[in-house]
Amino acid sequence: MLISAIRSGTGAAAEVIRLAMLGNLVLLMDFKLICEYRDVALRPEHLAASGRTAQDVETVIQTLEAIAAPVLVEVKHRPMSQDKNDDMILDLAINGRAHAIVTNNVRDFAAAAQSFAIQVLAPRDFLIAFRKGDFHHVD
Repeated sequence: MLISAIRSGTGAAAEVIRLAMLGNLVLLMDFKLICEYRDVALRPEHLAASGRTAQDVETVIQTLEAIAAPVLVEVKHRPMSQDKNDDMILDLAINGRAHAIVTNNVRDFAAAAQSFAIQVLAPRDFLIAFRKGDFHHVD
């Protein structure tokens, strides 16, 4: 979702990030996720598509890192998906007792997350539920 937010500052993903930066949501992160965000978000194709500089993107990542609730992944429930990066997110959500995973990749997360009563929502669907008061925190 972060990549979508960086590439388009006006979409639903960017609005979720803004809500988190305003303190209206609690994001969960660990060191591995921050490293993954940096690796992907700072790729030349994403910088070019966003029209942002590497420093602009790094500032966003540093801000998210500063406001996120840190999670220690003590128990790994693997393998749960075909993509090890999806498993990393699922482990983070499970260990952090997340209420929801907000992603543009709903299909790949839904079955595994459901086993742990974690909702998986696209950014747009999350915003609708959030505005109706269904969520006070997101992870």
